[in-house]
Amino acid sequence: MVGVVGQEAARRSFLATGRTPAGPRAVADAVVASWERSRANDVDAERLRACFRGDGGGEVDGAALVERCAQGVFAEFLAANVGVGCSLALLDPLGMVRARHDDDPALGDLLDGLLLLPGYGYAEGDVGTTAAAVALHEQADATVRGPEHYNVQLLSVDEAAAVVRDPETGATSGVVVVVVHASQGSTLQLAIARTLVARIEARMAGTTGRLAVLERFREAERDGGWVIATDGDCVLTNAAARHLDAQDLRFLSDLILAGAVLRDFTFKHVDLPVAGCCEVALTAIRDHDTVAGCLLTGAPASTSRPTAAAEAVRRQGSHVAPTTRRDYAEDLRHGGRSREHIEASIRANRELLTPFLRAQEEVLASITQGRNHLLIGEPGVGKRTLVTSRFRQVHPSGRLVTVDCASYAGDPAETRIDRAGRLFDRPTIVVLHAMNTLSPLGARRLDEALRLLVTMPSPPLLVGCVDTPAVDATRPYGLLLRHFHEVTRIPALRYRADEIGEIALSILRRLARGRLRVSHQVIRVLEGYAWPGNISELEDVLRYVVARKPLGEIQAPDLPAHCFQRRPRRMSMLEAAQCDAIIQALYEARGNRYKAASMLGIARSSLYRKIDAFGISYIA
Repeated sequence: MVGVVGQEAARRSFLATGRTPAGPRAVADAVVASWERSRANDVDAERLRACFRGDGGGEVDGAALVERCAQGVFAEFLAANVGVGCSLALLDPLGMVRARHDDDPALGDLLDGLLLLPGYGYAEGDVGTTAAAVALHEQADATVRGPEHYNVQLLSVDEAAAVVRDPETGATSGVVVVVVHASQGSTLQLAIARTLVARIEARMAGTTGRLAVLERFREAERDGGWVIATDGDCVLTNAAARHLDAQDLRFLSDLILAGAVLRDFTFKHVDLPVAGCCEVALTAIRDHDTVAGCLLTGAPASTSRPTAAAEAVRRQGSHVAPTTRRDYAEDLRHGGRSREHIEASIRANRELLTPFLRAQEEVLASITQGRNHLLIGEPGVGKRTLVTSRFRQVHPSGRLVTVDCASYAGDPAETRIDRAGRLFDRPTIVVLHAMNTLSPLGARRLDEALRLLVTMPSPPLLVGCVDTPAVDATRPYGLLLRHFHEVTRIPALRYRADEIGEIALSILRRLARGRLRVSHQVIRVLEGYAWPGNISELEDVLRYVVARKPLGEIQAPDLPAHCFQRRPRRMSMLEAAQCDAIIQALYEARGNRYKAASMLGIARSSLYRKIDAFGISYIA
């Protein structure tokens, strides 16, 4: 009671003299400052001057959204906490009351008499000091007890206010006020206000983007064709898309989810598993200045377009070796190609020359949709690193569980895999490392553990790693293949020459912690080596260098001698297809490497490296 008496004495002194009593203040500085502003604005301390302003829908940007979210949050809170004895109000940044919900009818009647009603102005210039006025001016949460109000009619209530901020811009969207009778005031008011604000902001963050996605989806439906939209969590499909075969629809869903995450908004020619060649466009859905989602519109490819011939040319060398000598100048003699054909060639060449990018997109789509994935490839190509990075991208706080199949005990009751299945508090991924090393007994018991996971309410995501370039179903791990929905081959490091420099720098930062630099000559040497041991061998080489040169710049003589060996070898099918694509682009660009790189969809530096690696002669 001493605090209340001190606050009342300070208020009376200020109204009489314009100053608060000397000595320790019983009233916060922010409240005293509000008193001073109220006095300067000639606010009546005896009579409330709140007046009706209407709905004010167009005065404040985003007011309708925050009001709609607050109405839902207030109703849910009071329904779950019957008898809490408070009233909840939302004011916009201009101080107008947007919403009010009451738990106690008597308190509601009291606030009606105080004109704390939706549509009424309750700013500092209208009614003087309130918790909302202090919070809006200070841009911080505030509490105003009964005697701290400037107007005498408000002395019967206690208020706590918390600021609502736009989740995207951080700007003030309003203020939530928890009001009780002065005889029931407590510190819980501010805690309740902050809890409500957190719920409103969470609802705003999930609503703004989805409203934009839904609106854009409805607009695109009017044009016909396939329409798919996503905000990264939910996928909307129209009737035409739902009539597609399940494999085709899943392919398009993967494509739009990957486009939304990677911000790849382009026009594409794609081959659906059942419907065949089609044309799709990925468009960004924007909510103000931010990307809220992705829209896919598509239809079967035009029948006037020579799709079969174009596909044969585009995929030549991808699956089988060419049976005749290729005529690289054929397009030059038969005239120019259509713009769609050129764009399709650029996309196909980019996928051909950067196979690791396609693998990243497939893994990301599987993690986003929760589909189990099997990764195959030579040992040390970075399968686990790829899975971990993409899982952290989608679920930053998720749980990662690794099972080493080489040392699998074979007792499902003791494995980490069962413990992962019982943890439902956050997304979980189980990575089966080196599945090709499983024994028959280990494979059978691991299969039993995985079958138990499928029956759980929230089964973890499963990713398997096989350290071979192809799947052999006759091996013991073949028993586990039924648990996976997708298979992706991770290319060896020798097919990713463009990434060797970046990978080497990443490993070096971890090993030397910024003490070592890499010269351009060293990067060229690393790019020219075949790396039969893939990333593991690259890390061993850098450990060798770091152990002998702890700081400074790494020069070519610091590398092991075997890094300079460039033994002649036959090109693989993939390399032959890449070489053909580069020669074709150089012919069409008449030897201009800048134009050729643009046609291939890769950087000039990448083109130069591949020209040197394949030994392509000068073309003019």
